[in-house]
Amino acid sequence: MLFTLAHLYARVFFLSLPLPDFSETDIPVIGEGKHTLKIEATCCNIKKIDLKFYGIEKATCQVTIKCNGKEWKTTEERGLDPTWEQHVIFKINDPETDKISAVFHCAGIQLGDEQFYSLDKLLKGKQTFKGLVVPGGKADMLFTAVDFGSEEAPQEDDAFMDFL
Repeated sequence: MLFTLAHLYARVFFLSLPLPDFSETDIPVIGEGKHTLKIEATCCNIKKIDLKFYGIEKATCQVTIKCNGKEWKTTEERGLDPTWEQHVIFKINDPETDKISAVFHCAGIQLGDEQFYSLDKLLKGKQTFKGLVVPGGKADMLFTAVDFGSEEAPQEDDAFMDFL
């Protein structure tokens, strides 16, 4: 009985506390389109890179993400495997034609090519992993189609297995 009363008291106490403000006001919003794409640059790992080949003495990593002529950059973090966990919201015009591009920089030097990501296959409200391939490793990003995209993944066709 004592546990039940303590549990009830804890529930009442915590339910009376105001909820934290989870608004995304601190997340930068870029662009002026009608659709919302949320991107999280999570981390990178380029431990297999030969820094001397690129003339890099101290590694600082940064990702630049672009869409429709607008760009956003993560903070420049030291090391070969920094964690950013930084968010940005891009307002896009047409998910069928707009593309996101990303470039990786280490100590101000671009490593690898600019990579492009289409948005037409994203699922509404679901995070989708996107990798940015970099010499010696990769950078990780998560794309979330906030108000566009299909509701569920398309069904796979098993017709190729009919010959069995």
